[in-house]
Amino acid sequence: MTATTPQHVGALHGESRFARLTSAVRGLRTRTWMGSPDKWLLIVGGVLMPLGILLIILGWVGASRTPLPFEQTPYLISGGLLGLGLVFAGGFVYFAYWQTVRIRESREQTQQLVASLGRLEAMLQAGGVAGADGATTATFVATSNGSIFHRQDCTVVAGRSDLRRVDPDRDGLAACRICDPLDDGR
Repeated sequence: MTATTPQHVGALHGESRFARLTSAVRGLRTRTWMGSPDKWLLIVGGVLMPLGILLIILGWVGASRTPLPFEQTPYLISGGLLGLGLVFAGGFVYFAYWQTVRIRESREQTQQLVASLGRLEAMLQAGGVAGADGATTATFVATSNGSIFHRQDCTVVAGRSDLRRVDPDRDGLAACRICDPLDDGR
């Protein structure tokens, strides 16, 4: 008879956990044949609505072949009401499919918008100089021998290659009247 040591028991416990994890992952992989739930909603709605319409037509055909009301009642109940119920159920399933697609598209658009805003924020921060409090302050430029400072996006200096960065407080330059670089409202 062999004695089990605490290390041996821990190894057995680890193996059983690994076996359970392996079987759970295998179970997840087998669910992929079912496809996405929204496609199933589309298929179920596509089957229920035409089936309901077919039952309504068959109920009408059966009821129209007899003039006696007691013979028409079973056709009305089995064909008409059941068919109407299937049409409504199929419509609700189609509505659920539509809502699922709308929510997914909305989430994708929101993610794209957040990513775009993040890129814009990064570009704006790259154009400014970080202050002591972490906020960005605008970077001002002037021509190589100019006496007026501008914002980087000013039309006066757009496309010029002879620009230098300036500090308006230290360099004693005048503000441009076109871009008004000291205006915080931009």
